[in-house]
Amino acid sequence: MGHIIVCGLGQVGYRVANLLLQMDRQVTVVALEARSEFERELVDLGAKMVVGDARDAFILEQACVHSAEALIACTDSDLTNIEITLDAQVSNPNMRVVARLFDQTLARKLENSVGIDRALAMSILAAPSFAAAGLGTDVIGSFDHAGRTYAVHLAETGEASVRLAETRVHKLSRRRFRLREFLDNIPPLLTRLMIAIAALATVSTMLFAAAMKIPVIDALYFVITTLTTTGYGDITVKDLGPWIKLYTCLMMVLGSAAVATLYSIITDYLVSARFDEIMGRQQVQETGHVIVVGIGNVGFRIVENLNKMGCCVVAIDNSQDAKYRSLLPKEVMFIAGDGRDEETLKRAGIANAISVISSTHDDAINLSACLIAKEVNPSIRSVVRLFDGSFARKVERALDVDIALSASRISAPGFVGAATNPDSVFSYVTQAEFVSILPAPEGFRFVKSPLHHPSQV
Repeated sequence: MGHIIVCGLGQVGYRVANLLLQMDRQVTVVALEARSEFERELVDLGAKMVVGDARDAFILEQACVHSAEALIACTDSDLTNIEITLDAQVSNPNMRVVARLFDQTLARKLENSVGIDRALAMSILAAPSFAAAGLGTDVIGSFDHAGRTYAVHLAETGEASVRLAETRVHKLSRRRFRLREFLDNIPPLLTRLMIAIAALATVSTMLFAAAMKIPVIDALYFVITTLTTTGYGDITVKDLGPWIKLYTCLMMVLGSAAVATLYSIITDYLVSARFDEIMGRQQVQETGHVIVVGIGNVGFRIVENLNKMGCCVVAIDNSQDAKYRSLLPKEVMFIAGDGRDEETLKRAGIANAISVISSTHDDAINLSACLIAKEVNPSIRSVVRLFDGSFARKVERALDVDIALSASRISAPGFVGAATNPDSVFSYVTQAEFVSILPAPEGFRFVKSPLHHPSQV
């Protein structure tokens, strides 16, 4: 087996290189810069470090690209990763190439056109685990194969099983949700005004039916046309006595004023509700939903996964112009605000939510959001995204957080599996093994590799 080149030494690159070294693979890391502790730990485990830009042919030669078995481009930039893989293929056409790409539409096109073997997104690999953690299931990930979506379940014994992904069916339609929200939030003045108009119309209908000796339906028709100032003239009171004419005048004045006020209140309510929706200020009336704080790369994918499973989701982001807000499924409600703010969480329906998943790019914000959510609703399930996997384990033990996960730690096996097992559809790590799931005639088979120091992965 040849060596494997890992380009980029951020959180993902570090986890990928570390995992490969634990599998006793030869690893060369190419990076412009790296955290000193990352570099020191990988060198201690036997990695070769090359400092420079992997898009530079000279740097790739220093990494011995011509004899490499595989290359994994996992910097934080899609364009950089694409350029690295294109240059690497020119240097070594027989080398297996894996790229980290958030844009999966672009990824599929590149896989089909320029020969990139696998293009994976960290967020897509990690999102199912976050979604499952929020719902309290044993799912550690999912994958698509032969037109179907499969979920990977990991039992407490460490044994995994592959099953067709299930879809929940309790999701409410947007129309039902809006109707209930409207009925629950009708302004009191509007209610009183509608009652007054209905009373005026009822009394007037009975009075005109008796005074004009016409059917009740005709009297109602006359009252409605008068109140709405339509006045077709087909029914009039010109031949009746002065008192009925005076009453008609009074009804015209009071009715037209009341109806005009009714129109203005309804218009104001609808415009305000629409404005609140656009600005992300509406109030959630749902129950049993999941709150996702932070709609970045990972948060957006978590929302997608939950929505596909049929879960009601409320998304919170500090910016009303959040990067992926326009891409959110239409069933998902968006709240603009700070996920650490109690009022924002209340608007998101924290009291009736089943879980909160905080997935911003800031560990402190994620931790704070989940702790505040627990204060507001002690029974809620909290899932926090933390970049440092070791810190995540400490947080679970020491603080009031149900689950702390590292997206880079979760996604690293996917990149490693794609580079080491061409047919791998999903990979994961247990306490002592690296496992790849491969298609088989009877379903799927598991290929296991021992890890030398699993506690460091």
